[in-house]
Amino acid sequence: MNILITSTGRRVKLVQYFKEELHKIGGKVIAIDCDPSAPALQVADYAENVPIVTHPDYIKKVRNLCIKYDVHAVLSLIDPELSVLASQKHEFAKENIKIIVSNKEIVDLCLDKYFTFTFLEKHCLPAIPTYINKDDILIDIQNQKLSFPLVIKPRYGSASIGITIIQSLEKLETLWFDNDDLVVQPFISGQEYGIDGYVDLVSYETTNIFCKRKIKMRAGETDKSVSVLDPNLIQLTKKVINHLKPIGPIDIDCFKTDNGYLISEINPRFGGGYPHAHEMGQNFVKNIINNLSGKANEVMVAKYPEGSIMIKFDDIMILHGGVNSECMR
Repeated sequence: MNILITSTGRRVKLVQYFKEELHKIGGKVIAIDCDPSAPALQVADYAENVPIVTHPDYIKKVRNLCIKYDVHAVLSLIDPELSVLASQKHEFAKENIKIIVSNKEIVDLCLDKYFTFTFLEKHCLPAIPTYINKDDILIDIQNQKLSFPLVIKPRYGSASIGITIIQSLEKLETLWFDNDDLVVQPFISGQEYGIDGYVDLVSYETTNIFCKRKIKMRAGETDKSVSVLDPNLIQLTKKVINHLKPIGPIDIDCFKTDNGYLISEINPRFGGGYPHAHEMGQNFVKNIINNLSGKANEVMVAKYPEGSIMIKFDDIMILHGGVNSECMR
């Protein structure tokens, strides 16, 4: 069994997890990225340089690599690519290649911060209020339902890119553009939490939930975290999954406030803090391999010790002789 991981970037540890599990059954991991010097490419069994996701030949290149390496499944690690791959699920399935991603409507909903908010609100799930209309913002400020500081961010952004904290109406007027590409939210000062979940590809049951309190963030990813066992957070996660109906790995972010948890984002993919869950026995990689073999996974919801701390640290690689687009290993 061979698995191809797209847009691997810096996710070295995750590629290593796949490599470790696949080698147990004689399988290989193929990593691809538009940057030939992406660190995760260097640790895969096979690695290839590909065009950017928006290139017209991107899907053709991925399909050809699947054939070249006898790939059984494909998954992506970045939000903008999920919709592209989701639209190709049926085409790849004709060649017995499974794209591990939720349906396109689910992926598109999660990428759109305003649609995420309206979805959560519709199902009576606690969410951070999200605005796309300037008049609505001004009315709620006037009615004291909304107050500064506020957060302005890209509606379809990821990795915490483009987020700006604004402290005044004048600043809001300066930064706000009357288009659909920005959203405004209240600034939430509560503690941030992250949840890693897995929805079985065979049974469609939620088999894994791992909760962590984020101690430190860097470039939009969890840099330090501590595992927590909070029944309220676990129950909230189950409700979100039951209404959304994703498949495979899912990453949910929320804030804990005086009034309880508020959901901020839902990412239907492996989250940046997933290694904490993996090291605590919540092995989504093995789950995927089991599912691809037709086996349903055991329910492991909240089966991990509380209080474990994950810390990330930097490492380096030296690429002798440069890099190329061919197999690196």
